[in-house]
Amino acid sequence: MLEVKTRDSGVCALKPSDIPAVANQFQRTFRDPRKPAPDSLKAYLADLFLHHHWHEANIPSRVYIDTNGKVGGFIGVLPLRLVFNGKPIRAAVAGSLMVENPGKNPFAGAQLLRSFLAGSQDLSISESANTVSMGMWERLGHKPVAAYSMDWLRVLRPAGFAVAALSRCLRPAKLLAPLAAFADNIAARIDRNPLRPKTQARGYGDKDVGNDELVEHIPQFIQQYPLRPDWDKASLKWFLAHADRKEQHGETSKRMVYGKDGAPLGFYICYGRPHKVGWVLQILARPGATECVVESLLNHAYRHGYVALRGRSHPQISGILMRRKSLLFCASSTVVHSKNPDLFAPIRLGDALITGLAGEAWTRIIGGEFT
Repeated sequence: MLEVKTRDSGVCALKPSDIPAVANQFQRTFRDPRKPAPDSLKAYLADLFLHHHWHEANIPSRVYIDTNGKVGGFIGVLPLRLVFNGKPIRAAVAGSLMVENPGKNPFAGAQLLRSFLAGSQDLSISESANTVSMGMWERLGHKPVAAYSMDWLRVLRPAGFAVAALSRCLRPAKLLAPLAAFADNIAARIDRNPLRPKTQARGYGDKDVGNDELVEHIPQFIQQYPLRPDWDKASLKWFLAHADRKEQHGETSKRMVYGKDGAPLGFYICYGRPHKVGWVLQILARPGATECVVESLLNHAYRHGYVALRGRSHPQISGILMRRKSLLFCASSTVVHSKNPDLFAPIRLGDALITGLAGEAWTRIIGGEFT
């Protein structure tokens, strides 16, 4: 009888044959543990982690192989090409850290993270470190970057927001939605309603745009960041195509904001549906134009019936969001590691673009549906 050799236990690079096991573990950990992973999820994880547009064999995702030779853990790694003061930087973004049986394999998560940090990239980033994974980072001597670890929430319709929040843990609360809408409609008629967005200044405009127009203008909007993605047209199209679908968050809106002279000032990408909390992936603008872009975003969300907006903050927009009555809080942490101390300077100063479209939030594993 032919003996089948199993893989040695420990951490190794993700292989195509690992995808079914990783998908099933992902399904149990982050989705519905009562159902097997659908084929669409398996196909997406393979596309994302094995066929990334910037795929590099020496910056792989990693699996933990247990003593039985089976996949017992995973850390998803996304290659990221950055430019710092005109010089190329090889970065990697870590997410989806999971261990099948932490009680049986208590050190598997730490081994996966150590292996990632020991990789060949110049800069290691995570923008979604939860309490457990952040604890691992801290035990390895790394602290969260507070300025990049803030989410923001802007309530637009308080009664509707209360119902939407309550419905997440108590489904029958959805029955209160008509009453909440009635209360919010009355509040909208109050002249000094503090939560109603200001009307866009005269002469400025906005409209829905496609990926081609975003690809044309995004390079202009990111020039202000000394540390930024090294996107070209092909890579931007690939990232934006992945960001097109986040069914759990609602319909996708990509809107460009224009100045009085008709020149593009900035854009935003958000998702939402009436009576729900909208989710913002990215806000980018020319220097001095961010307030106009944020104002357009708030007005768009209000017109379309969103009860609130939520997104990841950035040091350059935090003050603007707070002045517009947004709340800042930490849902997950951004943490970075590099052997090159020079790369920390733009991050400490808030002059780095390393989250949103430049992180991992653009992927469909955050907000996508797989059936």
